[in-house]
Amino acid sequence: MGSSAAANTLATPLHTLLEHAVGLGISHFDITPSTRDPQNTEAAIALALAPLLPRRDSLTFSARIGLGSYPQSLPGFGSRKRLLAGLDRLLLHTGLDYLDLLYAHRYDIRTPLEETTAALASAVQQGKVLYAGLSGYAPSKVRAAVHQFNRLGTPLVACQASYSLLDRWIEDGLLDLLGRLGIGCVAAAPLSHGALTHPPLPTSGQTPRLPDLLHIATGRRQSLPQLAVSWALRYPRITSALITASRPHHLTETCAALDRLTFTSDELAAIDTCCPPPERRPSPAHVSTAP
Repeated sequence: MGSSAAANTLATPLHTLLEHAVGLGISHFDITPSTRDPQNTEAAIALALAPLLPRRDSLTFSARIGLGSYPQSLPGFGSRKRLLAGLDRLLLHTGLDYLDLLYAHRYDIRTPLEETTAALASAVQQGKVLYAGLSGYAPSKVRAAVHQFNRLGTPLVACQASYSLLDRWIEDGLLDLLGRLGIGCVAAAPLSHGALTHPPLPTSGQTPRLPDLLHIATGRRQSLPQLAVSWALRYPRITSALITASRPHHLTETCAALDRLTFTSDELAAIDTCCPPPERRPSPAHVSTAP
């Protein structure tokens, strides 16, 4: 399970959250800066990371650069200039020598895919990044990118995509594709950006599915967030789930979900009833890695 180091309210000092997370066994941290206040966010990340640097070899740091990321003044969020300039800035301001995993965030129709994949491959070849990834890419673009990465000698190792009880789109082709290609999938926003964080109130205007999910969670002796994380990680093809936390006890509670990753057929059926999976399109017998 991973944790987001940048996208929280900093209600608890960031270094305290990171130390608590490491103590719980969390070793993967997403340090994507916030575009709302990038300078202060990067400075806060740098201060929080400093005590962890002696343990750098046992920790994984990833980041997304692309749509919505700094520097926004540069054209083409999937361009070589935007990706590499953003990476250099992140390394400079956080004090890290390299990132373990860099994602190109969202497919940019204005930039040739060949340029985006070549930029990531270049970052790997320069030693600034260990592995290349994609974030928020559709299956067809992933297939095309895999072909290009293989030609460049830089395998695509992971795709990050939103996945939660309320957003199951990756079950319509992407998970199967990644499984066939041997690429990991990181589930972003398994708590649906906070919608699955707290029990719904009768007057909250929340979707009617949430009371049903809370009932299922209660039957499993879990909280609603624990159910959401356990469910996302039930798939062997999901290699990590990325959560955001602002308090140490949020991390402690959510980590307890790792003890309950098994679901009965009745529980899965009940979940499918209130949160239906997408209608799957027919899958071809063979999927090519070429565009």
